[in-house]
Amino acid sequence: MRKARLGTLIFVFLVIGLVGGALSSSAAQRGLLIVITTNDQETAWQAFRLANFALSQGDQVKVYLTGKGVEILKAGNEPVDLAQKIENFLRAGGRLYG
Repeated sequence: MRKARLGTLIFVFLVIGLVGGALSSSAAQRGLLIVITTNDQETAWQAFRLANFALSQGDQVKVYLTGKGVEILKAGNEPVDLAQKIENFLRAGGRLYG
């Protein structure tokens, strides 16, 4: 199971590296795309933690949920407060697709 989470995180960071600059509309503003493909709450929580940090630094951030990643929207607040992270992300101007 640990290998699957690591693979998902590596995929997320690979996408960030490849597409990060492609979302920006000007040279001064950076963009970040995070793709979540898992319903593991801890992994999704960490992804939204990164997304919220990037928003606080002035970056444009888009999160795309695909496959089992869509299921995190139905998740409760156990064991991490994922719903609060998503709410903070949306309030700060993040874009969520899925």
